[in-house]
Amino acid sequence: MGTPQTVFSEEYLPRDTADVVRTVRDSRDRSERLTVCGGEQTEESFGLADQRAVLSLRKMNAVLDINLGRRMVRVQAGAKLSEIDRRLAAHGLGLPVVGDHRDITAGGFASVGGVSTASHRYGMFIDQIADLEYVDPDGRIGTCGRSHHTERFHRILGAGGRAGIITALTLDAVEVDKDHTWLTTDADRFLDFDSFVEHATTEITNPGSAALQVGRWVDTAPLKVARPVGTGQVTLGAVRFGQWSSLYPATPTRGLRARREVGSRTRKSLGAIASAAGGRAGMPVRNAAAGALMFAPKVLTIRDAEYLADTVISSSERGPAYRVGVFAPLANYGSVFYGLHDLFAEHRERTGCFTVISAMTYGVRSPYLRAEAAARGLAAADYGLITFTCRLRPSALPSEQLREIVAGIDDICRSEQALRYSV
Repeated sequence: MGTPQTVFSEEYLPRDTADVVRTVRDSRDRSERLTVCGGEQTEESFGLADQRAVLSLRKMNAVLDINLGRRMVRVQAGAKLSEIDRRLAAHGLGLPVVGDHRDITAGGFASVGGVSTASHRYGMFIDQIADLEYVDPDGRIGTCGRSHHTERFHRILGAGGRAGIITALTLDAVEVDKDHTWLTTDADRFLDFDSFVEHATTEITNPGSAALQVGRWVDTAPLKVARPVGTGQVTLGAVRFGQWSSLYPATPTRGLRARREVGSRTRKSLGAIASAAGGRAGMPVRNAAAGALMFAPKVLTIRDAEYLADTVISSSERGPAYRVGVFAPLANYGSVFYGLHDLFAEHRERTGCFTVISAMTYGVRSPYLRAEAAARGLAAADYGLITFTCRLRPSALPSEQLREIVAGIDDICRSEQALRYSV
C-alpha cells in the first residue's frame, strides 16, 4: 500500500517577515501543524501541532541588497539561488556553493546544509551564511550569525526548520564570471568498484587546483527480458561503471566554444526528450539521460557545470527511490563507501527491492562540519560526501526491511565516525 497523500487545510503566502510572524502566531492559536517550504516543494518542516497547513515562502523571493565592498548579498529565504547568482553576475560576483537545480531556494538549501561540486574548496552553503533572520515557534523575530549568538545560529541551521523559520540570509560571494570562465574536464572511467573508490579517495584527499570535482558510480541489477522465440526469459548481465571528473580552468578558443555549444544543445535536447518519455517504454531514454552525466563534456563554463544535472538527470529520476547521504571522514572514506554499497547490494540480492544502485561523491572541507563533529565528541576532519540513490521496484520497500537498512547505515556511521546528511 502506498503512503496516503498529505492534504493541507490551508496555504499561506507571506511576503515579508511580519506576515510570517502573524501566520505562526495564528497557526499556534489554532493548534495547526505548520509545514514550511521555500518554493513549490516542501524543503523544511516546522511542527507546531497536529493539524496540517503549509507556509510557502515563494513570494518572499527578493534580493534585498548587494554589498560590493564586503562581497555579500542579503536575500529573502524564498529567493532562488539561480536568480541570486544572476543578480550577482552583473557585478562580477557569484555564489561559491549552489545546488545543481535552478529552483533551489536560499532558505531551503540552508536548511539542509547545502553541498556542491565546489565544496572541496568552499565547504557547505551553510559556511557561506554570515547571518540570518528567523521567526521562532512563538512568533518572535530573532537574528543570529557566525559572529553573534553562534550557538543559536548553529541550532537553527542544523534543525531543518524545526527551531525557527529562516526569513532572510546574508551570504558571502566571490569574484567570478561564471558565464565566461571556462573549464576543461579531466575524466577517468572505471569498470570495477575497487579502482573507482581508490581513485576517488586520492582525488578527494588531494584535489590540487581543481575548480570542481565529482565522482559517479552506477550498479544495475541483472535485467530479465522475454525470449524472442519460445517461452521464458533471458537474464542479461549487470552493468557497473563509474567516472571521476576533475574540472580545471582553461583558456577558451573558438574550437572550445563550438564544442561547448554543441554539447549544451545535445544535453538540453536529451533532457527534454527524457522528460516527455513516460512509462516502461521511456525507461531506456531516461537511463540514457542519466548516463549522459557519466560522460561529462570536455569543455564547459562554470555555469554549465553547476547546472549540468538540471539539464539532464532530473528528467530521468521518475519513480520511487531510497536516498541517503553520509559525510565520511577522509581517514575512513573507503570503508564507509564499501560498507554502504555492500549494504544496498546485499538487500537487492536477497529481496530484489532495488534495481539501479547509484552513488555520487565529492570532497567537503567545511568549518561547520568540523564544529558539528566537535559537538558530538568526534575528531575534527575533512570529509567526502557519499550519496546513494537506490531505485525501488514497483512494490514498496517493506517497513521492516527499511528499518533494517536504516539500522545498518547507523551502524556504519557510528563505527566510522561518519555523519548523516539530509538529502
